[in-house]
Amino acid sequence: MKQHVLTTLCLIACGSMQSLHAQQIQIAGKITDSNGKPISGVTIHVKGASQGTSTNENGLFTLTANANATLSISAVGYGPQEIQVNGRKTISISLNSDEHALDEVIVIAYGTAKKSTYTGSAAQVKSDAIDKQPVTSFEKALTGRVAGLQMSNGSGQAGATSAIRIRGIGSMIASNEPLYVIDGVPVISGSVGQMGDYIVNTNNVMSTLNPSDIESISVLKDAAASSLYGSRAANGVIIITTKKGKNGDPKINVKSSIGISPSWATKNNEPASVQDQINMLYSVLYDSRIAAGQTAEQANKNTLFRLNSLDWNPNSANYGKPTSSYGFGIHGYQFSTDGTSQWENVHISGKTDGVENRDGKYYDWNKALFRTGIFNSNDISVSGATEKTNYYASLGYTQDKSRIIENNFDRINGRINLTQKIGKYLEFGSNVNYAKNKLIGMNDTRNTGTNYLYQASNLLWQMYWPTDYKTGNEYTARYGSLAYNPLYYNKEWENSSKTSKLSAIESLSLKLLPELTLKTIFSYDRTEVKDHIYYSAKHYNGMADNGRVTEVSTSIEKLVSSTTANYNKSFGLHNIGLLAGFEAEKNTTDFIRATGKDLPSSSLHTVATAGILDASAYSWGNNMMSVLSRAEYNYDERYFASASFRRDGSSRLAPGPRWGNFWSLAASWNLAKESFIKEIEEINNLRIRGSYGVNGTLPTDLFAWRNLTSYSNKYMTQPGGGLNNLGNPDVAWEKNYSTNVALEFGLFHNKLFGTIEYFNRDSKDLLQNVPISTITGFSSILRNVGEMNNKGIEIELGSDIVKNENWKWTLSANAAFIKSKITKLYGGRDIVWYDPTGADDRARFIYREGESSLSFFGLEWAGTDQTNGKNVWYTNDGTDGDFMFNGKAASYDYKKAKQTIIGNANPKLYGGINSDIDYKNFSLGLNFAYKIGGKLYDATSKDVADDGYYWERIHSAYFTENSWSPSNTSGSYPMVTGRDLEDVNQISSRQLFDASYLRLKNISLSYRLPNEFLKRAGISNARVFFNGSNLLTVSKYKYMDPEVNQFGTRGWETPLAKTYTFGVEFGF
Repeated sequence: MKQHVLTTLCLIACGSMQSLHAQQIQIAGKITDSNGKPISGVTIHVKGASQGTSTNENGLFTLTANANATLSISAVGYGPQEIQVNGRKTISISLNSDEHALDEVIVIAYGTAKKSTYTGSAAQVKSDAIDKQPVTSFEKALTGRVAGLQMSNGSGQAGATSAIRIRGIGSMIASNEPLYVIDGVPVISGSVGQMGDYIVNTNNVMSTLNPSDIESISVLKDAAASSLYGSRAANGVIIITTKKGKNGDPKINVKSSIGISPSWATKNNEPASVQDQINMLYSVLYDSRIAAGQTAEQANKNTLFRLNSLDWNPNSANYGKPTSSYGFGIHGYQFSTDGTSQWENVHISGKTDGVENRDGKYYDWNKALFRTGIFNSNDISVSGATEKTNYYASLGYTQDKSRIIENNFDRINGRINLTQKIGKYLEFGSNVNYAKNKLIGMNDTRNTGTNYLYQASNLLWQMYWPTDYKTGNEYTARYGSLAYNPLYYNKEWENSSKTSKLSAIESLSLKLLPELTLKTIFSYDRTEVKDHIYYSAKHYNGMADNGRVTEVSTSIEKLVSSTTANYNKSFGLHNIGLLAGFEAEKNTTDFIRATGKDLPSSSLHTVATAGILDASAYSWGNNMMSVLSRAEYNYDERYFASASFRRDGSSRLAPGPRWGNFWSLAASWNLAKESFIKEIEEINNLRIRGSYGVNGTLPTDLFAWRNLTSYSNKYMTQPGGGLNNLGNPDVAWEKNYSTNVALEFGLFHNKLFGTIEYFNRDSKDLLQNVPISTITGFSSILRNVGEMNNKGIEIELGSDIVKNENWKWTLSANAAFIKSKITKLYGGRDIVWYDPTGADDRARFIYREGESSLSFFGLEWAGTDQTNGKNVWYTNDGTDGDFMFNGKAASYDYKKAKQTIIGNANPKLYGGINSDIDYKNFSLGLNFAYKIGGKLYDATSKDVADDGYYWERIHSAYFTENSWSPSNTSGSYPMVTGRDLEDVNQISSRQLFDASYLRLKNISLSYRLPNEFLKRAGISNARVFFNGSNLLTVSKYKYMDPEVNQFGTRGWETPLAKTYTFGVEFGF
């Protein structure tokens, strides 16, 4: 009996133990980071079971599980953990950050997202990459760092505006620039001010933003990422997030650097030697006399007359007498030859009838007009954060003196970012930035008076001097090349653009529910540009007016108000996010110009003192109203879906087509969470995603849809009005239909990681000014005329090659293969257009169905006939031409050749290579950018490789070395002639070159001082650093800088310089 009782008791006890073992308990927990800050969105799984949940915004979670269960914890940006419950009903968990994963938290439209859960295409550049380059504007620091982003630095002038293209070209004449968003608000971007009406340069408003204030830059590329910005986002979005304080004690950070630019990054049309120059000029002038019917002896005599500044016209009464109109005799030189042929070696000697004998001496204009550039930057910031307050304040000063002696940029800027929690549910934010720039610039295009690169390379002979050799006085007359003495005239004119920018972003967030947050933002962005340009009565541009001064004030205001409601809720493993909002935007521009002529004194550079006054003023603007929404869902961070919708209404369009709908759909699948992938040890991350959506683009013209009346005319001294433009009420939005498919992967414990992405963008209803009958009184009207396609593949690869206690080496590369072509022109008619850069019509393009969006259109140059040194042109007109050349119909006469597509400026491949090596306290970074394929059009070669112009122009060394002559019958360039041929001035393939290049954009080396040493001085961290920019360039194109503008053309813009920067940064 006792035995049965004992057996029964044992069975009851065992059953009780098993019951306890299987007992379900309610677990409440909180998950924080290493600083004790709660982490939201952390996934908690019961290992070996189906239960799971995620943390709320306060880091809290509840879960029912066995008392002895194991919890698996995972979160983007943090290392995974497994926690034993051991019967506990409350659990506190601290997660350590994962260095690689932290880079995957990105700022997106109206919020933030984890890259592992984000369904759109976006890339992020962190502050450390931006800080590595000495730039006045952040855009230049993006070069080579984002797949699909093409940066064009067409000019090296201080304060110049860069151009960014994301995944090709989406418009004909509307904007191709991305939308810029700073701290959640769209801002004014591009070149501002009106100085471009007087000298050709740009004033980049983005240079008012101090790169040292930037925390991160997100680049949104597909419709799923950008369509929430609607009509402004067809060309992508660049979201800039400025710095905020971090938890802990207040921190003061000081950074100072100085850089020098002693030389250009490449050669730039290096002139031939003085001897080669004068020999070539002699040949040109000689041939012009032969063409005029003179004998060899007469041609030789008269050519030497001209070089010696003697009247060379036999029919002139002053024949053989001194003249100041041409030649180098007036500059102290004399010339002779041993023979009388066209190809003589000209002897040069100095004249002895002045105060200076210049025999064997020449003036170095490069040394006079260019200097060692200086870049200086100084920044100080104070930041910190408590549980309720977050603050960041900064002050900075930047100076950039470019290599041109009359090109300076100065900026002083200040920023305050403040976030304050008010009670439990309310948070107030204030973000205020003020910056003041001053820019002094020069003509950045072909200008004989004020483009120093053009002058030094093509106009200012070394036998021209800034002083008169007879008297020693300053030389004030015009040189024979039509250039002026810049050292004299620089004292007789001045220009400046002063830009003041004030931006304030005020926000208020209200937590209505734990899952629901209401946020309202009001942004005020005001940019004021004051342009000043003055010419004295002695200046060639001011002589006719007895001195002239112009003051222009341009004020641009952007007001943005938005209210959004954001709802995020988790139901076990189901997570939803909803966003709805309203946004209004108002843009106004006020313009005032005052010009004064007949100035009483050269010391009075003011309009008020002028004898003749003229003024003008006007105002314009546009408005936009929008509603927007987004829905997101994910299950177990494994399956994801999202949708967005925005409806925009703009005053730039007529009431009929005014409103446009823009939307996107996207989904992704995290395969790495599937059991059949988890078992593969080599795969750590594997995700596919895809999206489709629609964005739009507005016309740049504010009033293209309506007729406007101008009252600038007068009738019988009375005000009179006239039709100013011909409106088209049917002008509609350009529409962009984007498809995106991507594969993300991480292999071998994330040693190798990357993304392969396919994109396709169809742009429809493209805007273009279409020619119309001039009977209407106008030459063109704006219409929607065509369609364009951009498609390609982007590849990003990275590897943590070495990662241990002392060493870390990360290598990454990105590449974009892209094709951009015109797919349809309504009506089928080709559209011919010119590169707008510099207003010099340097290159011609054509829009033609099935052809590239940047197709060069001109004559096809066949090269030089080696038998006689003449230009040869392919006729391309369906005839046999005058003769066959290389198997194609050709002619010596370019007028018999037909224009055709001669090349394409779009590269086949572009991208970047980046390497970061850390060893103990040392860091070394390399940033390369490259472009493969495509052509560039070098309009400067028309000047420096001119074979038929008989004025005093300088030829480049490459032309003198490679031009055909009886002693150089293998020359690739034609024989020089004095017949004033127009061959070289034709837009042709003669000026086309391979645009491929590889450039070391930046190298950075830094050393962080040991903490033991710093603590004694009360310093928390310090480093010294070196940066080098544009130090190495590899390119088939050897004549000028291959990094050209967004149209693939090269003019006389200021080239980029090599810059060496040294600096120190410390915090305490």
